[in-house]
Amino acid sequence: MIYEMDWFKEITENATGVLYRITKKLHESQSQYQKVEMFETAAFGKLLALDGAVMLTEAHEFIYHDMLVHIPMLSHPEPKRVLIVGGGDGGTAREVLKHRTVETVDMVEIDVEVVEVSKRYLADLACKLDDPKLNLYIQDAIEFVHDKEDIYDVVLVDSTDPIGPGEGLFNRSFYRDVFNILKPDGIVAVQSESPFLLGREVPQIFTKLQSVFPLTRLYWAPMPCYPYGTWTFTYCSKSGMEPIIRRTDEAEEIEDECKYYNRKIHQASFVLPNFIRKLTEGAN
Repeated sequence: MIYEMDWFKEITENATGVLYRITKKLHESQSQYQKVEMFETAAFGKLLALDGAVMLTEAHEFIYHDMLVHIPMLSHPEPKRVLIVGGGDGGTAREVLKHRTVETVDMVEIDVEVVEVSKRYLADLACKLDDPKLNLYIQDAIEFVHDKEDIYDVVLVDSTDPIGPGEGLFNRSFYRDVFNILKPDGIVAVQSESPFLLGREVPQIFTKLQSVFPLTRLYWAPMPCYPYGTWTFTYCSKSGMEPIIRRTDEAEEIEDECKYYNRKIHQASFVLPNFIRKLTEGAN
């Protein structure tokens, strides 16, 4: 992280960066796990950064949250119980609770500071964090999922990058525990980094998930505030269910409420450009 006058920079792999003009610094604190900062930007609303990495901007967050949530949720025939890993800003919970089948959402966030700062400054994202259907656990998700079986219909891994507090959420042992915590027809979706990253995070994550789940599919979306502007997600099914829409009436309702997701995007996001497709082929 570098500050120059009223600019915020996030440098990635010493190769590229994202630059924002800052009009006001709203918050800075050091939690037990990471540095938490909130800024007001000149053009993209508020910006949340953890350890100097952009987690979201108000202008762009809807793409990420729509894609992480609605594709796996609408691919399940009746998701009643959902687990969110991470997601302290509240955006994932907001989207999950748009689904009328949902009865209970358990959200496991390691850092209470992220939750409190989001409630204070990101009202549109954090609007469902006090919903009666939501149970918030301030706990390490690795411990939370260990030695549990057949509980959730859908698990959404809304983690930070595979460094610092989020590093353990990209291990094969964690994915095995996620597999076990799913019901027999359960689905998981994880954020799986940018296909342009030089460290080859996408094939590494895909390989680990593929070794655990019988069906694994990569999908993607633009994400302007993340490194290289392109992001991937990985859909995994415990039973081998393909990621097709199974609740068409509700998909239409959800589409009307979303800024990014629609039923054609649901299908098209799994059509991979050759260079991304080759990342998954190389993972075999």
